[in-house]
Amino acid sequence: MKRIALAVALASLFAHPLFAQEGPRIAHQPSPRLPFSAAIQVDNTYWLSGKLGATAETRAMTEGRMAAETHNIMRAFGALLEELGMDYGDLVRATVYVTDIDGYAEMNEAYAQYFEGIEAPSRVAVEVSGLVGGAIIEISFIAVKAD
Repeated sequence: MKRIALAVALASLFAHPLFAQEGPRIAHQPSPRLPFSAAIQVDNTYWLSGKLGATAETRAMTEGRMAAETHNIMRAFGALLEELGMDYGDLVRATVYVTDIDGYAEMNEAYAQYFEGIEAPSRVAVEVSGLVGGAIIEISFIAVKAD
């Protein structure tokens, strides 16, 4: 009986991603020089690639750098969401990677400004050893476009 229950549980774990892929896949803003798209759409669900907030200016900053990079990321997502006919209220899941968890409060304060008056998405935040280009934060989202 335990083996049957385990088999059913494992099957449901592996089947869920397959069900999420039903329907046509539409790439938004595919990059001709990078092996990914800014967003992949399947039906009304959008998987938004991670964005970095590092610029020449933010890399030079020390105090306030986490907030500056967070604002750069969130503004970039705002532009992408607008292009896709959505806004921050359509975001349902966030993943945040930071290179120093001590910057969590600073990131959280900047991040929260984009969800004032609306429900923020569910979120996970993890500390990583490094990010591309010397960035100290990367954020990705999943969005669901209302019909």
